[in-house]
Amino acid sequence: MSRKLPPQFEVKIEKLSFDGEGVGHYNKRAVFVYGALPGETILARPLKKRRNEIRAELLKVLKPADARREALEDHFSACSPWQIIPEERQLKHKQELVEQMFSRLAGKLPQKHPGIVAGDRVWHYRNKMEFSFTEKDHAELSLALHKRGSRYECWPLASCAIAHERINECAGELVRVLAEKGVKREQLKYLLVRYSYFEDKCLAALFVADKSFPVFGVNIASLAGWRIVYSDPRTPATVVTKVLCEEGRDFLAEEILGLKLKYYFDGFFQTNPPAFVGLLRYLKDNITPGGRLVDLYAGVGTIGFFLADSFKEVTSLEFDARAAEAARFNLSANKVVNAAVVSGAAEKQDLAGLLSGAGTLIVDPPRTGLHPKVIRAILRSAPEQFIYVSCNPQTQARDFAVLKEKYRARHWRLFDLYPQTPHSESVVIMERKRWWKIF
Repeated sequence: MSRKLPPQFEVKIEKLSFDGEGVGHYNKRAVFVYGALPGETILARPLKKRRNEIRAELLKVLKPADARREALEDHFSACSPWQIIPEERQLKHKQELVEQMFSRLAGKLPQKHPGIVAGDRVWHYRNKMEFSFTEKDHAELSLALHKRGSRYECWPLASCAIAHERINECAGELVRVLAEKGVKREQLKYLLVRYSYFEDKCLAALFVADKSFPVFGVNIASLAGWRIVYSDPRTPATVVTKVLCEEGRDFLAEEILGLKLKYYFDGFFQTNPPAFVGLLRYLKDNITPGGRLVDLYAGVGTIGFFLADSFKEVTSLEFDARAAEAARFNLSANKVVNAAVVSGAAEKQDLAGLLSGAGTLIVDPPRTGLHPKVIRAILRSAPEQFIYVSCNPQTQARDFAVLKEKYRARHWRLFDLYPQTPHSESVVIMERKRWWKIF
């Protein structure tokens, strides 16, 4: 196990991991490689080594799988590593992987064969991109995406095939402005660009690592707002330390099934609104209406407010203060009269009181899944109907392993909100178990 690895080695790919990587073995260590498919023999370069596994970079496909197709761009492994798989096969792999997650982590499937719903757009669907920067030949500034497994190595790029076309246009113009002003790579951190399908407008925020960065405005027709933000360089994240320049709006508005939703440039919002429509309709068609609804991870109110007319009362909880502020605005703007917004983290609330009298609970947590305190509170209060929406079926399966003590699934469906990637959205609609239904 301690044998030194060569700078590159051949490996045969046997299967896909939960995260969508190709998995093979080298000297009895599991090798995980993005961009490699089952049945292929590849040449790989080790990136990270642990006792029993190796994370590697794909250098060359020596023997391709029959299903492989050419990627649209050279940086595909950084943004959308399943570009090499035809869309129909992507859907098949996603359903199989999610079923494997539930079988292994929860001991059972919520239901057999959930089915997966594809969206209309498989390219240029993302309404949010975070670009890094690099320098090409002759110190020419360029947009970039980090190579997987590396904090410093980047792919230079002019556009991205999963970013909305308007984002690519806007980002390209901004890089030209930065180059004209002589901005250096070391001054910069990230460029965040968001797009509204409803407004056909973008918001852009330039995150810089220099407190004394020279601020400037931009004149780009597609931009509704522009920010220059100093972000503490000690963290790689897009943290807002101080806003240096404000021009135009700091929010966008999106419309989903007649619901107009405001969200801020630095807050969470669905990355593929057109495909999210199908998920909302599925919820509307399959939940049992009536009584009081609690939405524990409400964001700007999308799910709870859309379903509000199916319930007597709605309480939406959101931990991010700015998102909660936007949710209250959306509540008023959409004339949702039977709902209220509460600020705070779910695990820090009096959940017994919040869930008291609630017949239906909806959760749409971050990728980390539900906090153990939240799971315990749900099991104690046990609302009659429980809807779990997840962008990470792996943590959803982990949570379901505990929740199945008191809940059984009535409906389960997957949604392909993230084409060209291994990711999918999973919706499980559950009901509280009754003792007479158990036998």
